[in-house]
Amino acid sequence: MTLRERVAGTGQTLAMIALVRSLLLGIATGLAVTALAWPFTGASNGLVVALMLGTLTTAATTWWIYRRIRGPGFSVAAVSLWIEEHQPTLRYSLVTAVEGNVPSLEHWLTGIDWSPAVRGATRQALVGPGIAVLATAILLAASISFAPAVSRLANRVTSGNRLVGGSLDITVDVTPPAYARRRSELLRNPPVIRALVGSEVRVVLAGSPDFTLNAGDAALPTGSAWRVTPQPIALRVQSGGSSRLIAVDPVPDSAPSIQIREPARDTVLAAPRGEFTLGADLRDDLGLGRAAFEYIVSSGSGESFTFASGTLGARTFDGSTRGSISGRLTLASLNLKPGDFVHVRAVAYDRRPDTAAARGVSETRTIRIARTGEFDSVSVEAAAPPEADKAILSQRMLINMAEALVRRRPRLARTTFSDESRTIARDQARLRKQVGDLVFARLGDDASGEHFHGDGHEHEGQELRPALTPDELLKAAENAASAAAGRVLDFEGDETPVVAVNRPLLEAYNFMWDAGRELDQASPERALPAMYRALEAIQRARAAERLYLRSRPPRAVVDVDRVRLQGREKGTPAAREPRSPATGAARDALARFARVVRLASADPASAADSLLLLRIDLLGTIPPAVATAAAEAADALRNGRDATAPLGLVRRSLGRPLTAGDSLSRWSGVP
Repeated sequence: MTLRERVAGTGQTLAMIALVRSLLLGIATGLAVTALAWPFTGASNGLVVALMLGTLTTAATTWWIYRRIRGPGFSVAAVSLWIEEHQPTLRYSLVTAVEGNVPSLEHWLTGIDWSPAVRGATRQALVGPGIAVLATAILLAASISFAPAVSRLANRVTSGNRLVGGSLDITVDVTPPAYARRRSELLRNPPVIRALVGSEVRVVLAGSPDFTLNAGDAALPTGSAWRVTPQPIALRVQSGGSSRLIAVDPVPDSAPSIQIREPARDTVLAAPRGEFTLGADLRDDLGLGRAAFEYIVSSGSGESFTFASGTLGARTFDGSTRGSISGRLTLASLNLKPGDFVHVRAVAYDRRPDTAAARGVSETRTIRIARTGEFDSVSVEAAAPPEADKAILSQRMLINMAEALVRRRPRLARTTFSDESRTIARDQARLRKQVGDLVFARLGDDASGEHFHGDGHEHEGQELRPALTPDELLKAAENAASAAAGRVLDFEGDETPVVAVNRPLLEAYNFMWDAGRELDQASPERALPAMYRALEAIQRARAAERLYLRSRPPRAVVDVDRVRLQGREKGTPAAREPRSPATGAARDALARFARVVRLASADPASAADSLLLLRIDLLGTIPPAVATAAAEAADALRNGRDATAPLGLVRRSLGRPLTAGDSLSRWSGVP
């Protein structure tokens, strides 16, 4: 064996030592990673995951260390220099002999043995990594033995991170409908979710993919989103032995609000000529879609009348919350005749796909063409159309809407048909109240015909009476007509003697009541006969008015004797009456609130859930500020904060409010 071959063999030995050292260090690192990862990878697949992770770590560490140890490689020149470093007595003769091929030096170096240096380098390179492998193997064995205890401790730590004030760590993603053009909202542990109706809600429980989501008795999907309905619900999130209650408050999208500017009031014209400028201001909480002016031309009398409709000034909006529309109405193009009516209103839609619920309307302006010979009787001061005429116009519009709804019934869904019928019923109820106000004003009574005890209005100087049924109202008209029989109708003072108008209006009131009841039951076809008879009664009331009394003489607003300190007043105070105890729903709410307060000290989380359930049941009957206070109190109880102030506000709202009055008038400063 030549000298060069001996040096090359030593290089191969050194390369093998470097590879074994790298492998031992890689195995030690892999065993350490496996020992640390074993308890935290789960009981079912922990072994597989830990071994895979340890194997990958071993391979990567071995390759990285071997590349660093190998350096420039194990060539003959590099190994010669390594031997010269460990055998200083050679004085670089080995390097000279290998590179220069000097026979004399090669013969002299044949007897030189450098194997002890190789053995020493082997011990130095492999003892440390071997000890590391042994230590990590012991660590892995200990990890396998204590894995169950470590896993339980890790679960407790994870649960501690997931629990916030005794409840689960919940994240709620609320995505509003696309038409709202609002950003998604991410909520962390909310006591109340306020979301627009139709929003998509997704609930995520941190650290636990397995949980249940219930709204009452119905189960909601946990892996996908669900939509917010118009009804408030109590959402219960449960995982293992922990649960959390969250109130969901649906926020309805309000219809557009419209204020008509032009025409400013109703108008009577002698001839169907001229133009009217139309203008309206619009506002919506989320964004406007489109708007226009609608007009209805009504002709005829009694039950024989016709309608023609159209639109003007249509405009499309880009979703802005405010806007306006304008247009011009030319009367000559409508072919109007004496006695015809033109009803004009503004209609706006927001961006909701449900157009029936997305529509808002303004007040209706009426343009009436005077009947032939209307101005030939008594010349009176010009004034707006009397209330009876306005009622005719409104009743005609309601009849037209009811007939159109009956015609469209086969094409509408049941819910849409019922909603539109109830909308007409509400308009009929408002018109009925206007007719009732007109009747009682003409009888010399209070201007509101539907006031009753406890309505919240002040009635100074007059005795309150309960609301009359339609039969009682009709009976009152008959008595008034009988009492006035045979009298001379003078028109001094009060307007009570004009009783000829009262009975037809009360009959109209009665028929409107019947029509509204049928419309509320989604039966417009059965409501139409009563609506026709109400219109006929209003026309008879209008025909009886040959002299229009626009108003009653104003009452004195200043008590002269009292101002001059000449009046007499008794100083006896009124007897104080005790507050009446709570009854019905108020009593139940107070009892539930008392249980919440008692439970707050023993189990705050359960008290918070009970308070949220009480809040959901009372939603709509309590002011928004009280609902917000209830949510704040529930959040404070759940997180260990002081909830005294919001709980006090909720308690005060559940009882009858106290009112205080001052019998002494304030000094106005006027001498």
